[in-house]
Amino acid sequence: MAEKAYPPLVMPDGVGRQQVTVWSDGIALDADLYRPTTIVPGAALPAVVLCHGWGGSKLTAERYAALFASTGMITLTFTQGSWFDSGSPLQLVGDSPDLDDGNEAYAQVRFIRDLVDPFAWAANLRAALDYIEGEPGVDPARIGLWGTSFGGGIAVHLAAHDKRVKALAVQVAAIAPLGGRVAELARKRAIDTARGDADSIPQGVDAWPNMAGTPYMAKLAHYDPLAQVDRLRIPTLIIDAGDEEMFPIADNGARAAEIIKSTPGGVVDYQVIPSIDHYGIYFDGYEPGSQAALHWWERHL
Repeated sequence: MAEKAYPPLVMPDGVGRQQVTVWSDGIALDADLYRPTTIVPGAALPAVVLCHGWGGSKLTAERYAALFASTGMITLTFTQGSWFDSGSPLQLVGDSPDLDDGNEAYAQVRFIRDLVDPFAWAANLRAALDYIEGEPGVDPARIGLWGTSFGGGIAVHLAAHDKRVKALAVQVAAIAPLGGRVAELARKRAIDTARGDADSIPQGVDAWPNMAGTPYMAKLAHYDPLAQVDRLRIPTLIIDAGDEEMFPIADNGARAAEIIKSTPGGVVDYQVIPSIDHYGIYFDGYEPGSQAALHWWERHL
């Protein structure tokens, strides 16, 4: 499956990119680390971890990561597990085999691919934070999270629970929980999965309109980033598309901003880029969106 064709990265002067591996729950995540090519010995630089959206990869955020690194940050992009060049969770096929004395056995397994599991995605993002926290030259007291689309909701969810995140920037973020008939289907999938009446890990079912991969409906039934927004105690930038067609921004970014504003000590900047749709954020909306995030990091990291 090919990722959407975004404008190519033109690497800024003074920035280097290195392919690295982030390990999360035993799964190897394909990642890229961006660093200024010249760092003063002993320097402690701010860092940003970037999270792509549904159907994306580490390349979704490469232009943003390189831009932030060009101003003196260390940044990390990664591909969520089971997508593109990242590793996959495994599912046992058939009955559980008998284990030998070393707890080993031969078994047939299935490699799970292109799965949208929000809690696995959040765990992978946490692992990426662990990685960047240990990167030489990073100031662990100045780490930010950036997320886009479905990954924006994942970033909100994690930032609300991880004190290492000192600032947050999301764009065209899907933050609201499932609703209506889709929510009813998700609850049914959760019940059926728990009772053994559905595959423990779905593949090729419950296709989402115009989206690749398999949504893990049993997990999405319990996923609600919006309910976590009132936990945010960090400066938060939310950018929406004026012509958003994937979901109503009033129920997502705008609602999240309202909640933060009403939270004691909440700091939020809510911006709507006019005349662009959801994917327009990476095209005509790239310049204002990336610059707004850059200024946010310069101000709060």
